[in-house]
Amino acid sequence: MKKYIVAFAAIALTGCVSNKPEVKWISVKNTDEFTDASSCRVTVGSYYTNKNVYTEVGKYYPFIEQINGQLRVGLQSGGKYKIPVGNAQLRIDSNKTWDISTSETPLDLMPTLADIKPAYIDSLSDEQKTMITTSYKSAMELSAQAMSPFTATTGKKAKKIIKEMLAGNSFKYRTIGLNQAASSTGVYGLDMSLKNALTDCGIEL
Repeated sequence: MKKYIVAFAAIALTGCVSNKPEVKWISVKNTDEFTDASSCRVTVGSYYTNKNVYTEVGKYYPFIEQINGQLRVGLQSGGKYKIPVGNAQLRIDSNKTWDISTSETPLDLMPTLADIKPAYIDSLSDEQKTMITTSYKSAMELSAQAMSPFTATTGKKAKKIIKEMLAGNSFKYRTIGLNQAASSTGVYGLDMSLKNALTDCGIEL
């Protein structure tokens, strides 16, 4: 009897593995409930259902989108609780590695930080206030970019990366942590689903 139970369990496990959904590129459309602004992002996930795609906390996923005519490509943090991505490296097949720094990330992908001014600023001259305010704003923006759950590049660089993706078979990424232990790597396949998702989002190169 035990042999039959073991055999049945093995068949069941084999069935589960073979029925596991493949990782595919999909288009994710969203509409802001207050501004009615719509967006469409091409990305992948860890788990798929007929209606939704799910990502995991602590993992990173490549994404492509176009907002107001600006094309961008990069990595995004998954799951409900987002973590910073930091600087990243992308490589398609055996092509050269693309480095994407947090400083390239568009402003709309950054978290909003409180606009707190230094307490001593009121005692400064107008010239000093302007200098301090400008420096402070730059520092806040750099901090926001470093803490962003997105890291992406835009323009011609983004277009070149996407063209390589469309012609490639494998997409590899590596996030650059402060030490080796803080780095994260991953690989995603590239197939016709990428082209179909880009078309569905109306993204043309």
